[in-house]
Amino acid sequence: MNQKRTRIPLPHPKPGKTGRGAWVFLLIGSVLLALTALLGWTLGSAVRQGVIVTSNRAGPKLAYSLELQPTQFYAELLWQGTTTLLLGALAVAALWIGRLLMSTDKRRR
Repeated sequence: MNQKRTRIPLPHPKPGKTGRGAWVFLLIGSVLLALTALLGWTLGSAVRQGVIVTSNRAGPKLAYSLELQPTQFYAELLWQGTTTLLLGALAVAALWIGRLLMSTDKRRR
């Protein structure tokens, strides 16, 4: 006997929406992108002025001058630049995931 003819079809639930959380990723990505832009602006102003302030959370904040402490200035500039780029990559990844979730929702309709 053919199995398709003898088997009773079971009731299956309809598939749910896949793009429900897309707005969360888009919101997080745009906030992170704005923070990345602000951090980039502060790095640009630090290079232009020649003074950079550390971004440590514990203890006092230190200010390094390009003229007096060039090694610490460039080390802090490199550290803050790296964290800014990583934050920007995280923002782009969140926006990419949100875009993918929205496009799967549109294809399903």
